[in-house]
Amino acid sequence: MRFFYYSLALALALACARPAAAQAPLNDTVAIDKEQFNLFNPTPRKYMRPLVPDRPGITESPYSVDAGHFQYETDALRLLMRREGPAHGHDWYANHFLAKIGLTNRTDFQVALDSYTYSYNTDDTDPSQDQRTRGIGDVTLRLKHTLVGDDNSRWALGLIGYVQLPSGGAVGDGGYEPGLALPVVYQFTKAWSAGGQVAANYFFDREQSQHYLQLTPTLTTDYQFNKLVQAFVELVGYWDVRQASWRSSINVGPQFDVTDNLQVDFGAHLPVTHSVDREYFLGLTFRR
Repeated sequence: MRFFYYSLALALALACARPAAAQAPLNDTVAIDKEQFNLFNPTPRKYMRPLVPDRPGITESPYSVDAGHFQYETDALRLLMRREGPAHGHDWYANHFLAKIGLTNRTDFQVALDSYTYSYNTDDTDPSQDQRTRGIGDVTLRLKHTLVGDDNSRWALGLIGYVQLPSGGAVGDGGYEPGLALPVVYQFTKAWSAGGQVAANYFFDREQSQHYLQLTPTLTTDYQFNKLVQAFVELVGYWDVRQASWRSSINVGPQFDVTDNLQVDFGAHLPVTHSVDREYFLGLTFRR
């Protein structure tokens, strides 16, 4: 874990350093004051920033949705598989989505819903205790604000606050779960960027009927091979304060920029340590 934190510290240091010489804009080529736009005075389409979703990794984007515009991001299909000794199971997710609306040039409001989840758990020592649940999951309300950086800057820093509501019944987490995330990105070149995030989540343990704090630092990089294809690699750490234990995983996958307003992705979330689910996903993002 020391290497993880040294790498994360280096990424943050690079993100906070300004380039020695001024360079051409990396994210937009239109020089205009966009602070004049809001929910009721939308940003003209020709001035919109490039599509940068919060998916498919754990690391969020520090950029908000342009004022007055709508963005929809979804896990169209995701499979989670887990095993701890004789106990194992899997979950199927369908259309776990995040809908966003730009309030100002730097702030957007978001609603997430786990549209459908099918969960199966069993224990090889007692197959009679098989458990199956299905249904609509929890709703999450989120607010994102870009603290530093704009369309023409080499780096950006954002702040995301959110709360998950216990609306999902048997397939939900069963309690209120607030959290904060601080994502950052640094654009080395037009094709290559690196970033990271520090997130604090106050999760609810349904079995123990108590909350616990989890810290989730990440380090990610992505590269755009051409106008259509880009790919990312992401290292994720999980610190469970209650158990004082570390877990980690790695995310990999390609993304396809079908149009300026439509992106498709797929990939895998692979465990590096024990007690981390193995996941495979297919998703998409579009905006209008």
